[in-house]
Amino acid sequence: MRNIPVSKVFGSAVMMFLIMIFLTGCATSDRTGKYPPPKFKKELDSLKSNTITQKSTRYTIKKGDTIWRIANNHGVLPDEIIKANNIKNVENIKPGQQLIIPRGVTVSSDAPERMAPVYNRNLNESFQWPIRGKILFGFDKWIDGYMNKGIDIEAVNGQPVKASKSGVVALTSDTPDGWGKVVVLQHDDGSYTWYAYNSRILVKKGEYVIQGQTITEAGGTGRAKQDKLHFKIFLSGVPVNPISHLR
Repeated sequence: MRNIPVSKVFGSAVMMFLIMIFLTGCATSDRTGKYPPPKFKKELDSLKSNTITQKSTRYTIKKGDTIWRIANNHGVLPDEIIKANNIKNVENIKPGQQLIIPRGVTVSSDAPERMAPVYNRNLNESFQWPIRGKILFGFDKWIDGYMNKGIDIEAVNGQPVKASKSGVVALTSDTPDGWGKVVVLQHDDGSYTWYAYNSRILVKKGEYVIQGQTITEAGGTGRAKQDKLHFKIFLSGVPVNPISHLR
């Protein structure tokens, strides 16, 4: 799959597919790998006036905030905030907690859409199951003292995990004591999908993938006690029940 020079567009700009993600633009039946490359618009110059500093700044977490929403509002990548603050579990952030925001870029409320890479979008593309298997743990269920903000799907080690939607690889990471090998996709409509506990990552940050493309192999890395896939969907920076959106 052809790598898209996303880094030139993102820089200190907002990710929008993610996830990844990271989103759509190809028909679900298209598996040829000939997906037309994303087209970017030169719209960053008009946002220069929104930049207040190129140094790190601090942000106090508010109720309802997520790492993705905070990153989006400050024009940085989620993994930059995660690394700068040594965050082990992104779901454990609390209101009142202070975060270091690398580079400290603040953008206006209408900037995320304008700063994002602009693709030829097919916003009708729905989320597809990344893997088929028994649901081990559902959304909003307690697991080992944590509220599950995704679903855990039973898998076989090495089982192919597919991109739920077309988009850009916004993040890959490996945390042995946490989510294990993780891929996050940013999609063209601003949504994100998260794939954790993988045994192997097959894509690179900045790569554009199409819906149904194999992006990882399932496994039991991190704190997983068995082979499975932990899958999340984020809409407007908020985790939602994947079951309500998967087709």
